Amino acid sequence: MDIDISESDLAFEEEVLRNPFKLKGWLRYLDHKRDAPVRTVSVIYERALRSLPGSYKLWHMYLGHRTGQLRGKNPLQFSDEVRKTELCFERALLLLHKMPELWLKYIRFMRVQADVTRTRRVCDRALRALPVTQHARVWRMYLRFAEHVGGHTAHHVYARYLRAWPEESERLVDYCESHEEWNAMTLALVKVLDNTGFRSSRGTSEYGLWVRLAHVLRVHARDLQGWDVERVMRDGIGRFADQAGALWAALGEWHAGQGDVERARDVYEEAVTSVRTVRDFALVFDAYAEFEQATVAAELEHDVERGRTGVRTALRLVQLERLLERRAFLASDVELREIPHSVRAWLRRAGLWRARADDSALTDKQRAKALDMERETFAQAVAAIDPR
Repeated sequence: MDIDISESDLAFEEEVLRNPFKLKGWLRYLDHKRDAPVRTVSVIYERALRSLPGSYKLWHMYLGHRTGQLRGKNPLQFSDEVRKTELCFERALLLLHKMPELWLKYIRFMRVQADVTRTRRVCDRALRALPVTQHARVWRMYLRFAEHVGGHTAHHVYARYLRAWPEESERLVDYCESHEEWNAMTLALVKVLDNTGFRSSRGTSEYGLWVRLAHVLRVHARDLQGWDVERVMRDGIGRFADQAGALWAALGEWHAGQGDVERARDVYEEAVTSVRTVRDFALVFDAYAEFEQATVAAELEHDVERGRTGVRTALRLVQLERLLERRAFLASDVELREIPHSVRAWLRRAGLWRARADDSALTDKQRAKALDMERETFAQAVAAIDPR
């Protein structure tokens, strides 16, 4: 480790020989030789560290010097230098293993290399060596590395991370979504929703997570395996009876996407007669109407190909017309379920029957039935409204 010493170096050499345990002398010497060849600077660092092996500042500067020389270079072509730099990190951490910045610098250096296993082991060692208060800094780099690697490594790392930070489970959901791992994303969401004590660090409500799960099940149903989609969605509907509109719509769309038109219609019918809020009704009814319009369009396209209008097309048109005619009564049902003691709601309901009774396009029998329903509506209102 000998180097050539010039006349300008003599004063600095005398100072470090006279006071080898004084940091300032070594720093002045290093600053003087900052433009010297790389090997010369490295030798001075090594001499300084033999005298001051516990100096964090010297190690930090030396490791920065070595990693800087390898920046932008192929680690396979410079494998000897890479290995020497790794050994320098190991030597530094023998005494300074509680210094988070050295571990982070080591992880950054290892991430550039092509060895996934050794990089992962350095991250694991950093977590074991550092206090818990410093783990967040390590995890940020560890997760970026795992996401870059992907596959089994990413899921293994996330599993460990979520044992310590369960409130960050949505980060795993986002990772699975970005990599189109729909089965893993669904499993992650189900685990979160099954955890009654889960509190999202992002402030996401449980209902918001259910809507996200329903979206995945609906849109990527063909990519999922082993999931009872209807059972999962109905579980969410049961938990959020007052906010179930989006989940009902997703369930109906899922059945439609599976090609089961009649089952989808049954689901929509069940939804419009069971939702409890006007907002949910509007959402479900719009989805129901779009579904019926899509079935009519499909039948018309089929008829064009055959060159004639079929019975199924006429039936679909009648179903769509009846649905649109029922909208006012269905909305009234929802309003009364939501506010059963509202006088105005009952009067609006009776007004719907009165308008139907006055409709000259209906038969006498239909108008008479409408009048009977108006009287029955008033009777139901008297029984339901609290006189207080």
